[in-house]
Amino acid sequence: MSSYEELHYPNLVSCKVKLQGAAASSRPPVRLPPECTNGAGSDPSSQDSPYDFSLERNVVKKLKEREADRVFVKANSRDELEKATLVKMKSVTGAKDEICVAMLESNGYDLKTSIEAYYMR
Repeated sequence: MSSYEELHYPNLVSCKVKLQGAAASSRPPVRLPPECTNGAGSDPSSQDSPYDFSLERNVVKKLKEREADRVFVKANSRDELEKATLVKMKSVTGAKDEICVAMLESNGYDLKTSIEAYYMR
């Protein structure tokens, strides 16, 4: 399901860090080679910010969604199903427990309707 095309770091394409000599066995390099630092910030319109963690945030978000889906599928009892629905709604909306529970209860624990109601309020 995952592909390596999503894992693209444009600022690191030409960077190579090699430890040589005594530094290779004792400690990491003190400075990055100029090839790595020269490209950073040279043309802001063509490169992402070197500290833009949007990819990592998206990966964490997808992981949380998958975990919520796994809990949703494993639910056997009504209580487990309601709790899994709450977890799923929280992962989609980012709302607090109290708000999610209120929306779910008012919509008969219908996830889609509750999410739509949350965004329509």
